[in-house]
Amino acid sequence: MVGGMPMNEVVAQRHSVREFDASREIPDTTLGQLLWMAVGVNRPNAAPGKFGAPANRANPTALNRQEIRAFVFDKNGVWEYMPASHSLSLAKDGDHRKLIAGTEAFSQDFVLEAPVSIVFVADMSQLPQDDRAKAMAMIDAGIACENLTLACTSEGIATVPRATMDSAAIAKLLGFSVCQMPLMNNPIGYSKP
Repeated sequence: MVGGMPMNEVVAQRHSVREFDASREIPDTTLGQLLWMAVGVNRPNAAPGKFGAPANRANPTALNRQEIRAFVFDKNGVWEYMPASHSLSLAKDGDHRKLIAGTEAFSQDFVLEAPVSIVFVADMSQLPQDDRAKAMAMIDAGIACENLTLACTSEGIATVPRATMDSAAIAKLLGFSVCQMPLMNNPIGYSKP
């Protein structure tokens, strides 16, 4: 919970990067730090909120619904970040990063140079199925994405926030219901020299 650069320096240095050094991996400790700053538990002893979930996450959500889930795509598989245990749980074996680049109709292949991509998914299964709840989930995903973007700057990692991806193929790959929507993603890695 300590370290990194002062917030004013982070904001001053934040910029989108679309060129990654494919030869450099992100250390596990750095990836863990980034995930914690994006959607992790930052107040372990917090009291439950109105809907029973502890109000303890780095990313605020509307009514503390905590519907945002983070998935890590790397060359070995897809992993779900588990905030309570600060761990990764394997969701699918194999390299599926091509789905983050986009669809056949529109793709941004620079994403494939990044060793890791983080996908933010709104799990609407416990929320009202109306336009207002969907809009709030989109805002909540944007907050998590911005947390990750600023965390990357603080840790010297390159990234760019994106909405382009093959959402339908990601949902199919991970066995999502219609209530689980991939909304945002960040390819992350070191900048190309």
